Amino acid sequence: MSHQHWCDYGGHYWICQGSAVRLFQQEATECKCLNCGVSMEEGDHSNCSVELLSCPEHRAEHMRAMGYEPDYVGPAPSESDEPSPMFTDSEGNRTCGFCLWCNRDFYSIDEWREHTDNGMAHCEVFQLLKDQTTMPPVLRAMFEQAGFLEEEGENDNQKK
Repeated sequence: MSHQHWCDYGGHYWICQGSAVRLFQQEATECKCLNCGVSMEEGDHSNCSVELLSCPEHRAEHMRAMGYEPDYVGPAPSESDEPSPMFTDSEGNRTCGFCLWCNRDFYSIDEWREHTDNGMAHCEVFQLLKDQTTMPPVLRAMFEQAGFLEEEGENDNQKK
């Protein structure tokens, strides 16, 4: 049974027959559902996420663009045993995203949709700040921490 991948380098869908060669690997490995964790050959995955994976035609070009020879086999540049903190909450539970306005973690796409549908009606922080010219508090804190925002006084003095 075949399934689709999205070639993130070439920008198109491609059909896979159950196993594929992933970046930094030499041999094809079985495709497993990103949502269910089972083989793509088992069950219906039409409502599950599609794996981003360079197609066989674009794989070598993708590796070169990242600074590797197409036959390089080894760990990916950012591979580690630790789960990415971008996809876990403060207690280490896996998430699929968060709201930049209220910093709420989402544990399913349905939860995210409920929060963001109807003009972000369920986000109290967005509703409170939507008529102001400001950025989401979480994003503002991240920019301040990175030193990308000017001090309030500096910006005011430049305008005068």
